[in-house]
Amino acid sequence: MIRHSLWEEGRRKKEESSALERETDILIIGGGITGLTTAYFLKDCGKRVLLLDKGEVGGGVTAKTTAKITYLQKTIYQELKERFNKETAKQYYHSQKAAIKLLTNIVEKEKIACDLTETDSVIFCFEESNIEKIKKEEALLREWKEEIEPIMHEQIKYGIKGKNTYTFHPLKYLDSLTKIVKKKVNIAENVLVTQIKEEDGYLVKTSKGQVKSKTIVVACHYPFFLIPIMIPLKTYIKREYVNAARVKEPKNYMALNIDSSLHSLRYYKDYLIYVSLDHKLTSRINYQKNYEESKKQFKKFFHETPEYTWMNQDIMSHDGLPFIGKIKENLFLATAYNAWGMTNGTLAAKLISDEIRGHISFYHQLFDPKRNNLTLMINSFVGSFAYLKVYAQALWKKNLPVYITQTGVRYGLYQDQDGTVHKIKLVCPHMKCSLVFNKEEKTWDCPCHGSRFDLDGNIIEGPAKEDLSKTTYKKEEDDHNNSEEDQNE
Repeated sequence: MIRHSLWEEGRRKKEESSALERETDILIIGGGITGLTTAYFLKDCGKRVLLLDKGEVGGGVTAKTTAKITYLQKTIYQELKERFNKETAKQYYHSQKAAIKLLTNIVEKEKIACDLTETDSVIFCFEESNIEKIKKEEALLREWKEEIEPIMHEQIKYGIKGKNTYTFHPLKYLDSLTKIVKKKVNIAENVLVTQIKEEDGYLVKTSKGQVKSKTIVVACHYPFFLIPIMIPLKTYIKREYVNAARVKEPKNYMALNIDSSLHSLRYYKDYLIYVSLDHKLTSRINYQKNYEESKKQFKKFFHETPEYTWMNQDIMSHDGLPFIGKIKENLFLATAYNAWGMTNGTLAAKLISDEIRGHISFYHQLFDPKRNNLTLMINSFVGSFAYLKVYAQALWKKNLPVYITQTGVRYGLYQDQDGTVHKIKLVCPHMKCSLVFNKEEKTWDCPCHGSRFDLDGNIIEGPAKEDLSKTTYKKEEDDHNNSEEDQNE
């Protein structure tokens, strides 16, 4: 079984990235769909643009998406109507339609070969109690003149289908976008940004030196700073498990249920991609059990053994809307896409690039990252208790292969096949949560905010902005006879 996404299979190594410039007009942090699309929209703005990525562009969260380009997003419109008002729901609907048009226009204009396919979207329910929710969503969409068809099937209670939605290969899209952007924008890979300081514009500290910039766009999935926006309080992380395998009869639709237990699918050529077992990161930290359950579900429903298995993490805002826009003078943020990164990432790039050019978007207030409302405040308060709970749970030794305590500091140990022991300090640098071991992917994961590190403590995914304290040695060099050692089989 392959433990990376289907999109990463056979991906060619791109050209070497540019040397790190020390001064620029616009600095974009993050090389996923938001960062690269922002660079695309700014490439002809007449200013120096630099894009930095902590790894390889396109190698982060976008590489793990299911790549659905749709406005049918569970029952988001009625939820926004109840939480705010109908006008807010309608604005969000129009924003998603606009994003679909933006993305498909880029593909058409640039003649990008990314397997873009017009694909019907379906939302459905297994539980009778959810029929009314889908019908309310259907009524809203019909009111907004959307062509919606009811779906009747013996295996579901109720569903609706929408047209003019798409799927594609996300990395074929990003790799082509990178080639276009690199003609006019400098892209530096393997550069980790660790600090932003206001100093005659902005002074940015990175793993390869400092960069000075007049304007900054933070497009790195989860922002690495707390103040002024306090994203950890306004959001939570949702983790989901993805399996894929070849099937004999692929279909041309994507589907998503609205019940408490997630079932999401789409097809790519002769592959079926299925997502299940989504959960708040703080609620289920036995990751190995989650992977196994997701693979069993795939085999049960589709009678195939997964060929690919991977995991994705989404930032979810407590009020259901992304955070996109200016947070300080010439400092912009885009995050919390609520699992709809293809549309919202593209939209964020357009809104931010327009504002940098001096044009204020119609959606400026809708996505304002500085917004506060009752829903955000209540859920931020409740969410802090979830962090406290998981912090305590992460200390349980059953979540670690081996740990030792030395002079009051806890270390995690993992011995690989050649006998090398990897020893890391079990504290996430972001907000000091205790790490747990992800046996499936052999990583150290933060159950609070989603930072991930490899066996040697090197950062894979933020918001942490530094590696862990680590040591490696051969097992025979240390007999582990520490009086404080505790081992969990």
